[in-house]
Amino acid sequence: MCEPTTLAAAVIGTSALQAYGQYTDGKFQASVANQNAKINEDAALDAINKGNAQAQEQRRRTRQLAGTQAATMSASGIDLSTAGALDILGDTAAMGELDALTMVNNASREAYGYRMQAENDRLNAKMARRSGNMGAMTTLLTAPIQAYGAYQLAGGTWSPFGGGGSGAAKAGKTFSKAPKGF
Repeated sequence: MCEPTTLAAAVIGTSALQAYGQYTDGKFQASVANQNAKINEDAALDAINKGNAQAQEQRRRTRQLAGTQAATMSASGIDLSTAGALDILGDTAAMGELDALTMVNNASREAYGYRMQAENDRLNAKMARRSGNMGAMTTLLTAPIQAYGAYQLAGGTWSPFGGGGSGAAKAGKTFSKAPKGF
């Protein structure tokens, strides 16, 4: 059997290592969550850029379609200044712009989702750091109690409470009723 103070010191040392492990684990988890937040922020920017590029491409296709429609109508002998031709060209432009705006809107919604996930990741980072700190603090606060238990288990006789119990118990005094005023 180990000497009681050696065993108590070993418990304290082990607790210190455990606390350090909890602290560094919290830091690591926070770092991972912050990196995930950055990835999601980048994905949000990418979604916006992709949506804008798709909208520009849609506008280009719409202009091309309107040009093809105008050329076809002109080749068919239709006056482009008539109401029917203007309606067709106007509807084509309106539908094309609606499609482009829908693409931008969808990209904005996708980016919003990424940004919300990034915010959740940042909150997870804070919680991971706090959890690691709390775990380390709890370990350090309970280490003396565990060390004292190991010390007593190994046969140690010292007591932080005055040797063998409270002063009243040593003197043989017992309280059968509460003092007046309670």
